[in-house]
Amino acid sequence: MKFSLINVQASTGPLVNGYWLQDHIGTLASATARARVLEAANSDKIDVAVVEELSTTTPAFSYWTNLIRMDFDS
Repeated sequence: MKFSLINVQASTGPLVNGYWLQDHIGTLASATARARVLEAANSDKIDVAVVEELSTTTPAFSYWTNLIRMDFDS
């Protein structure tokens, strides 16, 4: 399965807004683990969310809104 990792700028419950960091191919568990590694690499100063793969029709570096966070319970 394909996922995208998002640098969260704002969140409301399971919905997040932010900027794309990278894509991930694997399971939800491996994507969540990768998100935690990215947070740790940034001294836990960023919040990284796992969402469904983003559409390739919009530039990846755009500000994305109302994405459903799939790792919400972590």
